[in-house]
Amino acid sequence: MRYPQIEALASDVADKIAAGEVVERPLSIVKELLENSIDAGATSITVETSKGGKEYIRVTDNGCGIPKGQLELAFMRYATSKLRTAEDLSAVDTLGFRGEALASIASVSRTELISRPASEKLGARISIAASSILSIEDAACEDGTTIIVRDLFFNVPARLKFLKPDNTEAALITDYVSKMAIAYPAVRIRLISNGTTLFSSPGKGSLKHALMTVYSPKMCEKLLELAREEDGMRLTGYISSPTYFERNRRRQIFFVNGRLIKSKLLENAVARAYSDKLFDGQYPAVFLFLNIDPSELDVNIHPHKTEVRFYQEGPVSDFIVSAIRRTLLDPRSLELKAPSYEAPVPEVREVRAAAEEVEKVYLFEPEIKEEHPEPSAAASFFSAQRAQQTEKEVQVQEEIFEYNTDKRLIFASLEYIGEIFSTYLLFKDDSGLYIMDQHAAHERVMYEKLLKGFNSEENASQQLLVPMIKELGISEVQASADAAVLLKDLGFEIREFGPTAYAVSAVPGFMDLAEAESFIDEFFSASSEGRSVQARRDQITLRACKSAVKAHDKLSVSEIRRLLLDLDRCENPFSCPHGRPVFLKYSEYELERLFKRK
Repeated sequence: MRYPQIEALASDVADKIAAGEVVERPLSIVKELLENSIDAGATSITVETSKGGKEYIRVTDNGCGIPKGQLELAFMRYATSKLRTAEDLSAVDTLGFRGEALASIASVSRTELISRPASEKLGARISIAASSILSIEDAACEDGTTIIVRDLFFNVPARLKFLKPDNTEAALITDYVSKMAIAYPAVRIRLISNGTTLFSSPGKGSLKHALMTVYSPKMCEKLLELAREEDGMRLTGYISSPTYFERNRRRQIFFVNGRLIKSKLLENAVARAYSDKLFDGQYPAVFLFLNIDPSELDVNIHPHKTEVRFYQEGPVSDFIVSAIRRTLLDPRSLELKAPSYEAPVPEVREVRAAAEEVEKVYLFEPEIKEEHPEPSAAASFFSAQRAQQTEKEVQVQEEIFEYNTDKRLIFASLEYIGEIFSTYLLFKDDSGLYIMDQHAAHERVMYEKLLKGFNSEENASQQLLVPMIKELGISEVQASADAAVLLKDLGFEIREFGPTAYAVSAVPGFMDLAEAESFIDEFFSASSEGRSVQARRDQITLRACKSAVKAHDKLSVSEIRRLLLDLDRCENPFSCPHGRPVFLKYSEYELERLFKRK
């Protein structure tokens, strides 16, 4: 047998392979360049992008700069000013350290770097395309460094197919840059997208001001300051009081030694700390900054440096839980005054106050507005979903009890007994005992309402007496640029209301106000996670699930009665869209058998 020859790859091929570990999308480039600027001691950084960074990225800083004689070396792979020996890897205290970012970026784009140290009278420029140096020359420029990246993946077009639409790529960049603005409040960070300034952080050192620049004031009103130190670890930041919660972890943001990370360890520690404060499906907002001896963790376990490994996980987790719980013991955690904050649009304050009063009583205008939109693409999706579920749903029905349309159970006729575990509702009639899963029941109701709304030729909307104001973070607004169009397909009327808010003036006729608000929250959450319009259409069933009442949600008697009436209107009230039973029935005979009386 003849074995294939082993040969060294050509440098251009090796560069493209290595670049794939560092540069996956425009966000990868922005992340590496922004981190380099911070490591260079910059106090002012401007990030500019065009077409989501696919066409153009420019990062300008006032950091220490790079001398002309080191420009070519800066683009060599594994050339860095941050490490000298292998031992240095055990105590990394900078954001960058591998010395491969610039080489990787230059291998898949047309890159230009202009830089001048403060000690030099003249700066220099280097131009590179696909790893080939085109020129190095003197250049007049300010102190600091500017890097321009054009035509990403021009020499590896296959990678372009894996990029998301421009809005999605731009939203990912906005999300990252805004989080770095929070982590480094003493650095003025400005973000410009397609010629429009999205935000500019104050750069005055106040974390609270940075948070209020990036996120909604409603959330910031509910934040508690945290500062604890123990056994060489220091935890600072802000956490939400138990009176505020999100429906997912999108506003749980962690930094370790100034590095933005994802960590199940920290997520679980936060969940433990709030375990007796929030119900399942409710998540606190936390912005936590952990400082720990660099020798106590490994930051070199992921190509994008977004994960770390703690050598002593138990003590770190226990410290975080303790710090959060101590902060939540503060009496102010249940009574927080709103901070001084000027809304971006004067009318926002007045409308928001009025809307909160109206929401308490769920007032609607009596007029129903009829709309005749174009048929929704989601209608055909629902038809296919129903066909696929029929067999499974029928099987569930048969398992509950023998069912026929002539003797269909009337849910509204059941006598309500009570609830257990804030999850299961108990009813009875002359034929037996019923145990109902409140989440599965409401999920079925929401699903069929959405199905009916999509399939209806006439999509009715109900006007709100006062618009519902939905405030978002800066990155969420950009990610949801196409949300208004899709929400109109559902019967919502929505418009921009200032730079970081939407006003909802009408909701679908088949939703009450609480259902509509929950649905919008989940919809915007999906947008901020970077899902495409079509992907969101295809996950409407999931939206019905997430906007339904959850286990451990307390329901009033009137809400329970409403749920029973809605179940009576359902075609299939016996199972949720996933096929799980809505309720179980026990006859007198079955109960006697359970107690061994039969």
